[in-house]
Amino acid sequence: MSKFNAILAIAAASVLLSGNAFAASLQPAAGEAPFADTVVASSLVQRAEVRADAARHLPAAGELNVTAAPVFESDVSRAEVRAATREAIAHGVRPATGEQA
Repeated sequence: MSKFNAILAIAAASVLLSGNAFAASLQPAAGEAPFADTVVASSLVQRAEVRADAARHLPAAGELNVTAAPVFESDVSRAEVRAATREAIAHGVRPATGEQA
């Protein structure tokens, strides 16, 4: 009879301790399934239109495929900019720095 009691005690303990496994929600984990109904629609664009659009917008390939942006000369010197920054800091204006800038 003690074998029967031990088996019964082990079975009861396993049922009681496995309560967390049965307490899982009915929703799937993130990324496993869509939560909303998705509508699948076919494209109205024909293959010829897609090819014509791709021919109009060729991808950049090869060397020297774009022109450089124009360089504009500044009217102020580096020393003037540094002096203006020092003056702004002296008046309590701090430049935006760091990750939150």
